[in-house]
Amino acid sequence: MTKISIIRYLSVGLVIGGLITATNFNFAAVTDKLSKPVHEAHMLRLEFRWQYEVLRLVGHIATVNHKKNLLSVAASSFPGNSPEIDFILFNAAPSHWEELSMKVLYLLAESSFSEAVLSNNEIIIRGVTTKEVMWKKKLNALQKVLPEGISINANMLYISPTINTKKTCIMAIKAFAVGAINFEESSTKFLDSAHSQLNRVIALANVCKMMTISITGHTDSSGNNKWNQELSLKRATTVSDYIAQGGIERERLFIYSAGSSYPIANNATSYGRSLNRRIDIKFQTKN
Repeated sequence: MTKISIIRYLSVGLVIGGLITATNFNFAAVTDKLSKPVHEAHMLRLEFRWQYEVLRLVGHIATVNHKKNLLSVAASSFPGNSPEIDFILFNAAPSHWEELSMKVLYLLAESSFSEAVLSNNEIIIRGVTTKEVMWKKKLNALQKVLPEGISINANMLYISPTINTKKTCIMAIKAFAVGAINFEESSTKFLDSAHSQLNRVIALANVCKMMTISITGHTDSSGNNKWNQELSLKRATTVSDYIAQGGIERERLFIYSAGSSYPIANNATSYGRSLNRRIDIKFQTKN
């Protein structure tokens, strides 16, 4: 794997699902925020995503010629890649729609990983680049052609091409918060809201392969101690299975059972008990 491929892979893992943004992870990072008055949003939307050497374009285009021009920019700016497209023709798009979309695409070509959304009143961009000077040059060019009433919110992480993977992973883990992974009462089924949190764990674990993961199950105080210990172990196992199915080696996963010994909320209330039915996940460096 080439150095730039390693950087791209690392960048994707750190940014995907909001693992790290320039606002919550500060190492050689700068947040660009260019703003103009934001007006009420309308229905137009064009999404761009550049990830794992795949370019995806989804949303509204103004004309058939607009589609041709976007594909031409994609071919020249992302050589060797055939973009995935899902366009909707919208003849009533404003006159600036085509020019802005092409400028956004030119800009994303300077990133290792990025995603953007163009709407009637805003352009939102986030990602990672090792080409800070060129990125800012193209960002300024985009800013100059903005129509009145459209804002740019660009949240980029600028990293060195000589980035140290282990050091970066350690810093990422310090900034990483898993979020709530809660369960239905007396059940080993975690709530749907936990999927996005666990997917972020998988993304980071895929990049930081020198890390192990401890998974500790907890219960509320409803059952007896033996039942709670068994249930919390089953919950930890359920989460471990999900992470393993995401491609993480099982030998990196360590499960523990805490029962109801470490509540974080009042077990006297239904809400408190729902918070105590949870999983704690921690990343650790391999010995």
